[in-house]
Amino acid sequence: MTAARYEVGRGEPVVLVHGLGDDHRAWRRVVAPLMLTRRVVLYDLRGHGGSPLGDDADGNLAQLGRDLIAVLDDAGIERATIAGFSLGGTIAMRAAIDTPERVSALALIGTSSRVNSAARGWYEERAALVKNDDPELRATLDKDTEDVYRNRPDEIKAGLRIRRESTQDPRGFANACLAMASLNEAPLDPELGAIKQPTVIVAGDNDQHCPPRASEIIADKIGGSTMRVIEDTGHPLPVERPFEVAAAIEEVSA
Repeated sequence: MTAARYEVGRGEPVVLVHGLGDDHRAWRRVVAPLMLTRRVVLYDLRGHGGSPLGDDADGNLAQLGRDLIAVLDDAGIERATIAGFSLGGTIAMRAAIDTPERVSALALIGTSSRVNSAARGWYEERAALVKNDDPELRATLDKDTEDVYRNRPDEIKAGLRIRRESTQDPRGFANACLAMASLNEAPLDPELGAIKQPTVIVAGDNDQHCPPRASEIIADKIGGSTMRVIEDTGHPLPVERPFEVAAAIEEVSA
């Protein structure tokens, strides 16, 4: 599987990893401030946007981490700062644990290292909607998108457009849902101490999907990491607070 990859800017490489049901455009507001000083690489996750699902998709977080490293290979990058949002942050942590020599720094944005039973059920229900070709799938995804942007209703239109286009083939969405659901039985927490790279963790104080407590758990496990909580901010931090997110990425990748 070769991911759809996009690139802009010059400088030290930074790879941006988007969240569930999005594509590279989830970072649209962060790219502008970053591209002046960084080589910014974006890609669409397996089965999202312009990237094929592949015949070997297995609903496994480790595979999504290997996909990220394959993007580095494809771009000719030996080591890079990895910035991941939500699911993307989980992928970034998995890649840093499995292939630390390829990751120079981490920026973890609105993410978590575990999911509780309720969240696991949420992910599994949506994967089942896809598997069963349920007629309620599209309405459910639209409702989920509106919920994500609850703090910024003016962003709902763009969010809906991206999600509808990135999940035209919803199997990639289901594949990623299963990867996230697996964090209930197999959280990353016990492995986070292996991450030695400079790490910044950014949370929104009003994030109902990955609340600040999720960031605190990660910060406690990754030695030397720093954590920031941004006020009056919900889950989609790259859209709501792009300049703060870009500044955090620049600082950790300096």
